[in-house]
Amino acid sequence: METVNVRPHSPVTYKSAVPMITTILVGAFILYLTFIDSSNLRTYAALLTNAFMLLLLVTFFGRFEETSVSSKEVALIGILGAIIAASRIPFAAIPSVQPCTFLIMAVGLVFGPLAGFMVGGTTAVVSNLFLGQGPWTIWQMAGWGMVGFISGLIGKRHQEMSITKMAILCFALGWMYNEMLDFSSWVWLYNMNAANFLAVFGMGLPFGILHAGGNVVFTVALGKPVMRAFRRFQSRFQVTYVDKVPAKVLEEV
Repeated sequence: METVNVRPHSPVTYKSAVPMITTILVGAFILYLTFIDSSNLRTYAALLTNAFMLLLLVTFFGRFEETSVSSKEVALIGILGAIIAASRIPFAAIPSVQPCTFLIMAVGLVFGPLAGFMVGGTTAVVSNLFLGQGPWTIWQMAGWGMVGFISGLIGKRHQEMSITKMAILCFALGWMYNEMLDFSSWVWLYNMNAANFLAVFGMGLPFGILHAGGNVVFTVALGKPVMRAFRRFQSRFQVTYVDKVPAKVLEEV
C-alpha cells in the first residue's frame, strides 16, 4: 500500500511582518541621518542598500522557517548547500569559474524556488568560512539565492528542459550574479560614486564572461546526470500538501 504524506499548510504568523517593519525603521533612520548630515548622503545610501539585502535574506529564511517541510527535506537542503559550497573551494584559484551557479540552478529547477534560495544562500556563507567572510558575503548569499529562486519559478512552468535551454539559463543567471556583485563593489568600496560606476562594471566584465561561460561548460558536461540525481532525491522526499483530507485517504493511512 502506498504511503501518503499529508500535512496542512502552515499559517502565516507575525514573523512575516518583522522584516518589512525592520526595513521601514532602518530606512526611516537613514533618511533622518541624511537630513541632519547631507554631506554623507552616499554613505547612508550604501548603508541602506546593504541593509535591504540583509533584510531580503531574513525574509526568505523566515518564510522557509514557517513552511511545513519535513526534517528530511530540511536535512536534504542543508546537505546540498554543504556539497555545493565544498565544490567551490577547489576552483578558488580560477577567477569566477566554479560549478556553484549551475548546481544551485539545478536545485531550483527540481526542488522549487524557496529551496533554491535556501541552498544558494547557504552555499555562499558556508564556502566563505574557508575563503573569507566580508561585506560581500550578504551579496553573494542574495545573488546565489536569487539564482535558485528564479530557477525554481522557471522550473514550475517548464518541468522538462533541454540541456541547451539550461545552458542559456545558466549563462544568463551567471551574468546576473556577477553584475550584482559588481554593483555591490560599487556600493561598499566606492560609496556609490557615479564617477566610478562604469569603471567598476568594466573591470568586472572579464570575470562575468568567465563565470557565465564556465556555467555553460558545467551545464553541458554535468547537466543530465545532476538533474537525474536531483529528481531521484526529490521523488523520495516529495510531500503532498492538502487543506482537507478525504476520509478514504485517512483510513488507508
